[in-house]
Amino acid sequence: MYKYTLAVTSPEYWNTIHNALIVDSNEDGIPDRKVTCSDTKEHSPTRGTYWLTEEEAIGISTHPQVKWIELSPSDYRFSYPEPEPDTKRFRKNVKIYRNLTTSAFSISATSAEENRTNWATKRVGVTTNGKSWPNVTGNAAVINDDLSFSLTGKNVDVVIHDSGIMQYHPEFIDDDGKSRVRDVVLDGPYYIDPSYFTSNSYTYTKPDGRIGITTASAHAWWENSSNRSGSFSSVGTVAIPDNYTVANTLGIGGTSHTMTSSHGTGCAGLSAGKNFGLAFESNIWNMSAIASPTSMGIEASYDIMKIFHQNKPTNTATGRKNPTVVNGSWGYFAGFNSGTTVSYSFKGSTGTFTGYNMGSSGVQAMAFGLVQGQTYNRQFATSSRSNSTETAGDEMVNAGVIYVTSAGNSNQRLGLGLTDPHLNEYLTTLNGADTRTGVPGANVSGTVPSGHRNWIHPANIGYNTTTDYHPAVCVGAMDDFIESNYQERKASYSNNGPGVDVWAPADETLSAGMRAANGDQLGTEINFSRYNSDFVDRYFNGTSAASPVVAGVVALFLQSKPSATSSEVKDFIRTQASQMLPSSEWANPHPVDDDSSYWKESYNNRGAANRVIYDPTASDAEVKISGVEVTGISFKQS
Repeated sequence: MYKYTLAVTSPEYWNTIHNALIVDSNEDGIPDRKVTCSDTKEHSPTRGTYWLTEEEAIGISTHPQVKWIELSPSDYRFSYPEPEPDTKRFRKNVKIYRNLTTSAFSISATSAEENRTNWATKRVGVTTNGKSWPNVTGNAAVINDDLSFSLTGKNVDVVIHDSGIMQYHPEFIDDDGKSRVRDVVLDGPYYIDPSYFTSNSYTYTKPDGRIGITTASAHAWWENSSNRSGSFSSVGTVAIPDNYTVANTLGIGGTSHTMTSSHGTGCAGLSAGKNFGLAFESNIWNMSAIASPTSMGIEASYDIMKIFHQNKPTNTATGRKNPTVVNGSWGYFAGFNSGTTVSYSFKGSTGTFTGYNMGSSGVQAMAFGLVQGQTYNRQFATSSRSNSTETAGDEMVNAGVIYVTSAGNSNQRLGLGLTDPHLNEYLTTLNGADTRTGVPGANVSGTVPSGHRNWIHPANIGYNTTTDYHPAVCVGAMDDFIESNYQERKASYSNNGPGVDVWAPADETLSAGMRAANGDQLGTEINFSRYNSDFVDRYFNGTSAASPVVAGVVALFLQSKPSATSSEVKDFIRTQASQMLPSSEWANPHPVDDDSSYWKESYNNRGAANRVIYDPTASDAEVKISGVEVTGISFKQS
């Protein structure tokens, strides 16, 4: 037997199906025995997990009230993606720091460089014409003025859905010496239900003086409703992997950790770091799901963030719950299983090619004319996402969580769905060798890369097939390129197309970094010591860097309008928090899609708006949030 997760077509049918399974039922498609339920997923109105044979699962799939059934992704996990590798580009070095005494920058930073920021922070704080920031074409600019903002992200919860955050990095330490970083799994239960932990003596004092709870008690709170105060006994449970620990997700000190990536730390810095981020007074929350050594998985992390959002306490300072904005800077391409024959139709061309395994750099997708073996400008790919993961995402965004995601780093066109002009450019058939959930079949639009189907594809979380609306804010990457006329452009690697909502700074940004447990630099990125200690900063690039910049802007908006829905956030980003640059200032040399140059050109937006993010609440710009009065606050750090 195997664990299978199933979903019903609507919540009203849930009890009918569940009760038929756990008793000896003669109903069509339901096994004629008592089925063991391993997880009722009480937090979900439509899902549950059961021990079934393969034959029983096939039989249940025919029931008219069953929407889908699949192997439980929590127990039989797919290879969930690691964060996208950063694109290292050190050509023009457009970096802007504050209060530097020299334009030169050394790996071992001096004390004069401790109060520095980057060009992303300044670029987002420009005036409405986009031309107030210094004309920088070479070395770093010296900015001796404070960067002031009208909003700070205060009373907003910013969740970094990534690989973990170095919680004691100086970038995240507030004025009283305490870290602003909390973990949704390990600290969230105390935030939601503090009396349970204090009454049972499950608390301890963290190195910076904050109150923490034991890892065992945090896991128990999520996994068993009896390990909570009575008022939370009806909140659904979620299984937590044993390796979800402080050392694996947050770090105990400079090199006292077992994290394998500084990706999440970099994202946290660009969203909410006190020098690098816009929402520098927000609450930073970590949700580790996509990198070793934790193994949370995407489905469970969506469920946990939904529960966290729904059950957080009222903020006594505001009289309401804090809004939640999540940044997800990850994604990947899945290939076709080895030996799979794929038939395609693309721009009037038809043919076949043979797939390779998921990790192959071979034919993962096709470029113009779908020429086998070429990996640039990839147009199609498959996905190993699961239906249960997708449903969990739907429930999360429907609960009011605001999600911001990176567009991806493969120079691919992201389509929208039914109204997309390239709807009929799709893979037509597979030979049956590829049985993974989510692999495109006949007449399935394929203009969206696999790693981002979860946010902008018709079949994915929160997507409305009637309006072609996807609730997440999808962010493309800007190059550091700039000329005397302030010409800007997309980064050559950034995904593009109408699925991209807005563009943000990416190349040559600077953010928080970390060292490995042995003190060596973590990963291949260049680390810069600001404190001559274990805490370092890093170059950060790719759409992974662009997305948290926008998440920071969203946090500012939510501070002013905490009740905003995802549609209101999208409208704000598309209209008030962005500016349209004319094509002469946004390099787009091949606007027509009827020639090969359209698909091969690295800087073509391919139908995306020339919509570039800026902070409409900056002190040097007109306040753009209608009906909201804000007061200035200095970004200066001591």
